[in-house]
Amino acid sequence: MLSLARDLVKVKSREKDAAQIKPLTVCFWSDFMANPSVLYDLFRPTPRKLNYDPDKVKVMGTKDGMINQINVERVEDLDSICEELLGMPLLLRVWAEHIQTNEFSASEVKWEGDLALLVDTSHPMIRPDLEKGLERCRKILQSRGLFCLQIDFGPAITKWLKTVFPRGCCTLSSIRSHKARLYITNFRKPEHCFDCNAIWYLFFGPCWVVSAPFYKLYRRLKCCDIIISPMTNIVRRTFLPSGKVVEITR
Repeated sequence: MLSLARDLVKVKSREKDAAQIKPLTVCFWSDFMANPSVLYDLFRPTPRKLNYDPDKVKVMGTKDGMINQINVERVEDLDSICEELLGMPLLLRVWAEHIQTNEFSASEVKWEGDLALLVDTSHPMIRPDLEKGLERCRKILQSRGLFCLQIDFGPAITKWLKTVFPRGCCTLSSIRSHKARLYITNFRKPEHCFDCNAIWYLFFGPCWVVSAPFYKLYRRLKCCDIIISPMTNIVRRTFLPSGKVVEITR
């Protein structure tokens, strides 16, 4: 978890061309670490760490690794976070998995791995919702209430993976993502195991029926959960063998 912006990793970087940056951009984490400049020249390779300018890009991480939660206590803390989030691109490390099984041949296609997700928070397809959500948080904080703003990139990643791995005839597919949410809170993030899920209900029916409603009621009374799910199309950036950077829209 993160307490204020001072815990963010701070190193040097190249100049960026802001006009090029798409709302949501991904590349495989291994490709990104091998050649960080693939993300709009915002990063440079250095041994065992990212090299970038903290005035040009915000990396959600500390010296111990990537994080996905920002804790705030005062309005001044939230204002500082707002200024940073809305003023520069944001880098997150996301894990995703895709499994596709053919019903007849029992063959399985599986992909899983880490993705570098770069979010242009100043883009008009993302910024307005962020501003509204952060303003709600500010009002709740001023009234001494508890809130949790959840910026969920999972649906956009799921949509992208479905285009990368289209479902064929007579196939079953499963897509999961992890740490694809960014939380800003003065309380704590929700327990997603209580989300309404058919598999949970099927195998843990009695436990789920007893515990989930009470937890959801407690959560609703205790904290205001604000959810933002950017659904703009994701663009993938990668290098060709020639060294040229290309953008793939599917």
